[in-house]
Amino acid sequence: MEVTTQYQSNGPSDRFGYGVTLQARIVNHWYLDVSGLLRHLGYTEMTTVTTTTTQVLNGSTYQATTQTSTSDNTNSRLIDIPVLVRYYGTPKRPRSPRWFLEAGGTYRTVSDIRTSLLSTDAEGNVTCCTNTADVAKNHTTVGAVVGAGIQFIDEFGIHVVPEFRFTRWKAPVFESLSTTGRLNQIEVDLSITF
Repeated sequence: MEVTTQYQSNGPSDRFGYGVTLQARIVNHWYLDVSGLLRHLGYTEMTTVTTTTTQVLNGSTYQATTQTSTSDNTNSRLIDIPVLVRYYGTPKRPRSPRWFLEAGGTYRTVSDIRTSLLSTDAEGNVTCCTNTADVAKNHTTVGAVVGAGIQFIDEFGIHVVPEFRFTRWKAPVFESLSTTGRLNQIEVDLSITF
């Protein structure tokens, strides 16, 4: 008898998040920016077990193969809290765009983990849905952030701030078998402030 196990993962995470941000001037061109961002993280991990046995029928031998599979679908909620220091290259002027650079740290926590387990046995019978939540490897983690952006101000004082951020996480949230969270995160953020 020969048994082989194959693991395969994909990450159907939501690419969008939302939240609130606060910015306060420290001195001259320097500002403190603190945000609270909500994101959703999900993955599907497939486990396929193939069993090959040698059978005898009417004096002849042949190979019989059976397969069982399990699909582990997990979704969770992430809360990121980046705390950044921003340097604006120009002073604040009405209706004048200004660029900035930023750096700092971020804190991440995972909650509301939900898992649905779908199993298919060797006869093709499907069993659904065991709802035992997967366990996060790290319920919290921290990271370092750098970024850049531009602040646009209209005649009503509304600030539109597109920015680019790179985050390097210290540890992944989920890690098991073929599923490993990425440590590098690139994102584009758009803030509308007053």
